[in-house]
Amino acid sequence: MKKPDIKAASVLFGVELETSIPATSGVQVGSYHSGTPVAGGLRKTDGTVIAAPKFGRLTWRAERDGSIRGPGVPCEFVSPILHGEQGVSALCDFVGWMNEIGATVNDSCGCHVTVSVDSVIGTSDQNKRGEFAKKLAHIAQWHARSIYGQTGTGRHLNHYSHTFAADVAHLVRTMERHPSPRTKNDAAVACGRGMVNFRKLFSHGLVEFRAFAGTTNLQKVQHHVATAIGLCRRASEVECLGAFKKNKNQEARTRTAADGVKFLWEE
Repeated sequence: MKKPDIKAASVLFGVELETSIPATSGVQVGSYHSGTPVAGGLRKTDGTVIAAPKFGRLTWRAERDGSIRGPGVPCEFVSPILHGEQGVSALCDFVGWMNEIGATVNDSCGCHVTVSVDSVIGTSDQNKRGEFAKKLAHIAQWHARSIYGQTGTGRHLNHYSHTFAADVAHLVRTMERHPSPRTKNDAAVACGRGMVNFRKLFSHGLVEFRAFAGTTNLQKVQHHVATAIGLCRRASEVECLGAFKKNKNQEARTRTAADGVKFLWEE
């Protein structure tokens, strides 16, 4: 019998699911960053009221996001802080409910996964956060084709989830080596909202994965969450780190998105 993964169970994470919902769904959508608690909605097929799943006593929130296009009502569903098997189960229940009310996605939608770095590395020490950032940026860069490829869309072309800019290698070195907390934070903010967003690393101890496309498919949502947490755990555990640019072996094993996904999960 496989032993419980205690470290994985302790990782705190949250999920944002950008969608378009029917105007008749009965869901009240709050303003940006001021979401309305999601109590329930109307089943699309017969109009019956169905209560929205919770995580314990914690509810999801529904809020507007200007980047989401119609045809329905733009709605970003924001999870409470989740963890462990119960958190994953609550996420699965909510995705099922979201489908019941008729939520859909298009190419303007994303699936964002936020991970508490402190829950991964076991400390809020700024230097340790900086070390983690450098490792995560390198690993994400090596596996970028897989990270984008598992979504099946062109998220790397999206303004809100672009690939790492050329200066990110320098910026993460600054996060790791510079003694000033302010300079570390300025470097994190300067990385922008790319496939991994470091902007809240030093202020809140969080990183956000933005490369995943919006989806109502449960398996894809689970895959995205597993990828984000898995990359963070790898970054926390690796000791020997290679260059920011992929080496020849990594290039050979990631020639296609399918190869990249296989390489990511076999490495």
